[in-house]
Amino acid sequence: MFILKDGMRLLFVIGHLGDYHVPRYEALLQLAASRGDELFLTEIYGRSGVYTFPQTRRAGFFARSPAQLVTLENDLTDAGGRRLRIACRLARVVRNFQPEVVVTLGYNTSYSLWLCILRHTSRRFSLIYMSDSKADDGRRSPFKESLKRILVRRFDGALVAGQRHRAYAQTLGIPLERSRVGFDVIDVAQFSRLAEEARASDPEIRSLYGLPQRYVLCVSRFIARKNVDVVVDAFARSQLAGQGISLLLVGQGPGERALRLLASHLQVGEKVCFMRPVPNSEMAAIYALSEFVVLASEFDQWGLCVNEAFAAARTAIVTVTCGAAEELVLDNINGFIVKPGDTDALAERMRALVLHDAMRERLSKQARLTVARWSPAFFASNLMDLADYIVNSSARR
Repeated sequence: MFILKDGMRLLFVIGHLGDYHVPRYEALLQLAASRGDELFLTEIYGRSGVYTFPQTRRAGFFARSPAQLVTLENDLTDAGGRRLRIACRLARVVRNFQPEVVVTLGYNTSYSLWLCILRHTSRRFSLIYMSDSKADDGRRSPFKESLKRILVRRFDGALVAGQRHRAYAQTLGIPLERSRVGFDVIDVAQFSRLAEEARASDPEIRSLYGLPQRYVLCVSRFIARKNVDVVVDAFARSQLAGQGISLLLVGQGPGERALRLLASHLQVGEKVCFMRPVPNSEMAAIYALSEFVVLASEFDQWGLCVNEAFAAARTAIVTVTCGAAEELVLDNINGFIVKPGDTDALAERMRALVLHDAMRERLSKQARLTVARWSPAFFASNLMDLADYIVNSSARR
């Protein structure tokens, strides 16, 4: 079942290898092969409980029948289930493959907890978790944070989204030298290429998706903390509807009806358009033909829609509590940063970006340059660098 060779043996464990994770894993696979390392993928669940649309990148990956992977429960979603059977199967994978390093998604998923138990009962491998949690992700309970520290200290390292996430991991017991950034990345090159193709076919793309001639884009779930109602309110206050600009909301969720009522109440209902989520490969076209993107969340662990907007050469307005703020998004350099809930400031920035073409183009150009670094290769190199550091540290001890 396993083909062993010289080099590090690294086991990658994830609940479900969705479209966002595939390019990251492919980059890690390529890097491992170039180094002579052995990489094995264990996917816990074969179906997604989050994404209802087809995951084309995932389908293409599995269609190529790559070696060194297993899905433990093909018919289950990542909502969970069959935990005891999964624990036994995962223990068997670890026993057979005998990894030196195990990388897992999160520190509190059921499979991550089981791996943590295996790591401390066998002491035969080091354990790294991947996460984009940061300190200001909502209100923190001191009691829960204490329990979290007890758990996180059992891990050997962390690959996180950015520097704020790295600082939070440090408060939980992961020293800075045992963490790296680069978890939240996308396939920038492919997304950029698809965006350019969409711009070259502008009329056909607008007709295909029923897109307005000019629109501001918000890609978000319709839940309270995403503050999509603030975006609608700011759009109304900006008076951009009178300039022929629409607001396109791509997403779904329990708040949709309230958002429609709000848009109608603010007398911008005809200019606020709703669109269901589409496969990620198709989203590049939606970003490419927009004016810019708005992410007004009360807090967001990161905000991958910003990576996507930047890859499509579109600037963005984000709130300071989004993980991408002040790391990927730099105020007045490649986008704008506002306080969450500051509707007037958001409306002012939206209006400025629409009415000043030169400013929008300058920020968008810089956005595309900035995001180039945040690629799957960045994810892979930093993760492997962390694994090397941990293995070497363990050898020294």
